[in-house]
Parts: sequence; C-alpha cells; structure tokens
Amino acid sequence: MFYFFSKTLYYLLTPAGWLLGALFVALFTRKTILRRRMIIVALIIFYVFGNAFLMNELALWWEYPPTSLAADSTKRVAIVLTGGMINGSKETPDHRFLLNREADRAAQALYLYKTGAVQTILISGGSGDLPFQVKQLSDEGEMTARFLTTAGVRPTDIVLERKSRNTHENALFTAKLLRARFPASQYVLVTSAFHMRRAVACFRKENVSVLPYPAAFRSSRRSFAPTEWLLPNEESFADAYYLVKELVGYTMYSVMGYS
Repeated sequence: MFYFFSKTLYYLLTPAGWLLGALFVALFTRKTILRRRMIIVALIIFYVFGNAFLMNELALWWEYPPTSLAADSTKRVAIVLTGGMINGSKETPDHRFLLNREADRAAQALYLYKTGAVQTILISGGSGDLPFQVKQLSDEGEMTARFLTTAGVRPTDIVLERKSRNTHENALFTAKLLRARFPASQYVLVTSAFHMRRAVACFRKENVSVLPYPAAFRSSRRSFAPTEWLLPNEESFADAYYLVKELVGYTMYSVMGYS
C-alpha cells in the first residue's frame, strides 16, 4: 500500500498537484468568490514555485553539495540507484537506448571507476512500474550496465540488484549483497543530489555506512539577476515538483520508520 501511495498520491502533495487542484475547483465551482480565490491561489503557486531564485535557494539548502573522492589503496564499491537514467519512451532505428536527465548518476559512477576511486559498480533498482502505468523500461539496471560496459567498465566489475522498487528497498536489498560479497569494502553512494538525504538515511537504517557522492544537481550558482525574481520559469516549476516531492518523501519515510 505504501508503495502504491508513494508512486501515485504523492502528486497531490506537490506544487503541480496543488495547482491542478486550485484550477479544478475554480473550473467547477458555482461560487464566484471561490472561483476568484482559487485563480489567485493558482497564480501564487505558479509564481512562487516558478521563481528561479527561490527554487534555487531551496535546492541549495536541500541538496548535498558536490564532493570529491581520490583514488588510494582503499577498496570501494559505488552504489548507483536507478530512476530516470534511461529514456525508454523513444524508439531508435538501431534499438539503442537513450539517456535521461538522471543519467548523471551513471556518469559520475563511471568517472569514479575510470579515475580508480572505485573498483566495483553496484546498480540497484528493479522495475517500479504499476499495473495501470505505461511500461517504460524492462530493466533500467541492465540498460545502465550496458551503457557502462560500452564506456569501458569491465562486466565483471558490475553487480546488479534487480528486486528493489523504491529507496527503502534499494537500501534493504543492497545491504544484503554488500555484506555477502563486499564486507571489507568502503561504500560510495551515487544518486541525485536532491535524493541523497533520503537515500543516506535509508542505508544508515540498514547499518550501512556510505560516502555520499551526489549527481544530477538541480541547484546552480546563486544569481540576483532581475529576471530570476520577476518572471516565473517553467523549468523552475518542474524543479519545485521534484524538490517538494522529495521533502514529502523524506518525511513519510521517517514516519514509516524506513530512515
């Protein structure tokens, strides 16, 4: 039940869900005053959460900052969490797969491997599709592994964890693999910067100490340009959806005892 809620009803707890709700009430209510209020609420939601400066400040506060990891004699495993790395909605003539926005997770793991900072890449994530959704990918983990081997990672240095469907299960199932196969290694967690807090908390809950190595940042350098304040930006509104959704997710995971 929690998995179903996390993949569907979360939408109603995001700026996009609030905007849709306000417009829905404005469209169907017969009360003129309520209709005007809901239109004003919708405008405020879009302006505030579409404000590039405010959303960048939110991202700077919430996201884990960039970090570095030098190569040394320590044996390390990079744990890469799947989700939005592969674009499965577009077909290509040669049946290759395309990368999505979150593919920076795989790119950062590749960088760590190529620079010798990690020796193994563990990709965690199975199919998270619900029955009523359009199936996008058969196995994002497998596709990510193919991308990494094409880029020069040895197949023997890639491990797949295919059962997990969310961050809680990522930590739960990966912890078992790590204890069985890499008990003496150091673990480097690679996921999107906005998702890192929840992921770190879940792994700590499973008594797995990880070094956070964030990727796919939504924050940027702080800017005080007038255009950042005056005009709402659709990209900032999209960023707000993910940031607020993650804040809600972090809170819900704490309530459920997952982190």
